[in-house]
Amino acid sequence: MPALRFEDLLQDPDREHDGDRWGAEGRPVLLLNEEGADRSAWWPVAARLADEHAVAVLDLSPSRSLTSRAETLAAYVAAMGTRAPVIAGHGPAALVASLFAARYLAHAVVNIEQRLDEPHHDPDTERALHEITAGPRLLRCRYLAIFAGDPQPHYPDWLGERIPGAACTSYRTEGAHPHLSDPDRFTDDIRAIAA
Repeated sequence: MPALRFEDLLQDPDREHDGDRWGAEGRPVLLLNEEGADRSAWWPVAARLADEHAVAVLDLSPSRSLTSRAETLAAYVAAMGTRAPVIAGHGPAALVASLFAARYLAHAVVNIEQRLDEPHHDPDTERALHEITAGPRLLRCRYLAIFAGDPQPHYPDWLGERIPGAACTSYRTEGAHPHLSDPDRFTDDIRAIAA
């Protein structure tokens, strides 16, 4: 099955791809696939959410900057004519979701396994982190950070100071994919934050 890329969707936002879009009703939920990962890993989550939400799994282009990816995501959301979406991303994809929310209208961001307080050597990532946590616009959407294990003890308070109302939770699962290790809990969290 060919990858569903933002650029393809902008050409024809109504086009259907087996396994890439589910449901057509309810608040949109966009699941951002980490670059290089197999997007089919998101399918069990998407299938669970499809009865209440319009769900799309979107591949991120590894050759574009975080800013460019957030802008393309904004164009996709506008082309789809959706209301404020819930956007979930794992690892670096969570930075795209967070940057989108800092610049545009999002109902909620679900950040999986991506701390926002760690320094990076990549200038693009550093600029994005600064805009998300200390930029001219505070994120005003719901924000949930999900980790497999417990984050550093100071992190929930640090995050809450920069994103008002942000919450952190630990699934206490093995590996770095808590949303896939406990898909039932993850979909429950998505439904709650989408309400």
